[in-house]
Amino acid sequence: MANRMMISQESQPIPCEDCGQPTLHVARLVAGDGQLLGQTMVCTECHRRRNENGSGVTT
Repeated sequence: MANRMMISQESQPIPCEDCGQPTLHVARLVAGDGQLLGQTMVCTECHRRRNENGSGVTT
C-alpha cells in the first residue's frame, strides 16, 4: 500500500501564504502499514488547483 497524507477532522485551517485562502492544514504522513512518517503542511485549495491543472500528483 502507498504512503498517504491524512488531515485530522479537528484540524483548524490557517491562511495559506500562496493562495491566501484559509485552507492550510497540518497533515500526517502515514505509511501503508499505518506507521507515522512525519507531518507536513498542506493547502487543500492549492492541492485541488494543481490536480485540476494536471500538474499535481494524484493519490
